[in-house]
Amino acid sequence: MHKKYTILIIDDKDENLHYLNNILKNYDYNIRATTDPSFALTSSQSYPPDLILLDIKMPNIDGFEVCKLFKENDKLKDIPIIFISAIDDIEIKVKAFEQGGVDYITKPFEKEEVLARIKTQLKIFENNQTILSLLQQQDFFLKKIIHEMNTPLSIISLNVDNLERQLGPKEQFEAIKASSKSLSSIYNDLYYLTKKQTMQKNIKAINLVNFLSSRIIFFDEIAKTKNIILDLEISDEFDVLMDEYEFERIIDNTLSNAIKYSFENTIVVIALKNYQLEVINEGIKIKDTSLVFEKYYQEKVKNIGLGLGLNIVKSICDNYAIKIEILSDEVTTFKYIFPQNLIKEGL
Repeated sequence: MHKKYTILIIDDKDENLHYLNNILKNYDYNIRATTDPSFALTSSQSYPPDLILLDIKMPNIDGFEVCKLFKENDKLKDIPIIFISAIDDIEIKVKAFEQGGVDYITKPFEKEEVLARIKTQLKIFENNQTILSLLQQQDFFLKKIIHEMNTPLSIISLNVDNLERQLGPKEQFEAIKASSKSLSSIYNDLYYLTKKQTMQKNIKAINLVNFLSSRIIFFDEIAKTKNIILDLEISDEFDVLMDEYEFERIIDNTLSNAIKYSFENTIVVIALKNYQLEVINEGIKIKDTSLVFEKYYQEKVKNIGLGLGLNIVKSICDNYAIKIEILSDEVTTFKYIFPQNLIKEGL
């Protein structure tokens, strides 16, 4: 069903209100007009318009201040505001856009120009609302997936461990546990994406040797499905000052990526040297290293994954000012260079 948009006109001159009303009334818009900016703000909180035409030069309070009051209101801040003014000055126009205006129309009004600009901004507003709705649905969908994944993963892991104790080690059990851990890594990525805005960081010293050893143990079953050996090489022992969950997303996604794109029967080296972390694997060459951090990007290989992991890694590293270098030829190297303020030397 076609929506009938509401346009609010705020201008201190009645003749301008009448003129704009006459232009718009025949074009399927609901028109509200007032010379009182305070009344416009108050009434909009109860009945928000879809677009505002706002005069700049008004007594008591100018249009820029009115715009600021709208933008400070959470309920009204996204309403597009088109400034209208007799002032045809570039500095005033720039200020109008800096204050949050989406367009600027100079007086005297040209009917076709007014209609075209309003139509354009309403279409942009409608598209933005659609995008916002889709993002909200996506957020709900991700949260739903996370909720539905957690329990089955726990049940699978628990039952495989019980069966292994009863029947002994079997190749099928190893495959199930490896797949379960791959899904667990995806679960943790999705969880991080939905919680990162509200997550409380707990910065502490993380001993890299101990931490990397524990993650290597976790990924060992996944690596074994391709007969890959995970080798930890230590030249320097040091701690990093970070939130442990965020650091885990860096390590897990880097190791997962290295295993995923490694050839079978190879070695993935995790090296600590020169107060840097390197993950080196022999496998598929990365054609364009500048693309690997883009969301949903994947090299053309059939593997489980959403293309989110390295995007999450880049986001976390940027927040901590951790520099990432990638070299990919005969072997691929991911190098993480920690800033000095994150490094705590081992005893």
